[in-house]
Amino acid sequence: GVDAEVFQMQWADNEPWESKVQRLLERIDELNNQGKTVALVGVSAGASAVINAFAARQDKIVGCVLIAGKVNRPQAIGQRYRDEDPSFITSAYDCEKALKTLDAEAKKRILSRFALIDETVYRPDSRIPGARNRLSPTISHVGTIAFQITLGAPSFIRWLKRL
Repeated sequence: GVDAEVFQMQWADNEPWESKVQRLLERIDELNNQGKTVALVGVSAGASAVINAFAARQDKIVGCVLIAGKVNRPQAIGQRYRDEDPSFITSAYDCEKALKTLDAEAKKRILSRFALIDETVYRPDSRIPGARNRLSPTISHVGTIAFQITLGAPSFIRWLKRL
């Protein structure tokens, strides 16, 4: 009962963050105008894009799920990512600002799932005060993502449908 769609951010290309997020917001608006219920799922760096879009379109998005998401402490992102993925860095800093605009009710519509141990995104970087923060019984960044988008998907889809 869900039509899933992939919206890749392509962090390593030369497209600036502002045009990437604009394309995402336009797609959300388009789906909303078609009468569709929109929910977002963001994985790893994509979680920052989801939070930015959610903050901009709270009235058009029922909720969002973050998997091993980097949404806090953008200053802690390593130099390799800064060199190779500049649009992600901008998104991460914008995410920090976007989270501050969300009230308590909006934060209840965010589910963040993160690993027991993640070598790429540390647990505090995925937790959002006031959101539904859940520990995944997994170890490793890639393993957590794989587990959550396959075996974890039915439970987070049920959660989104209840919103």
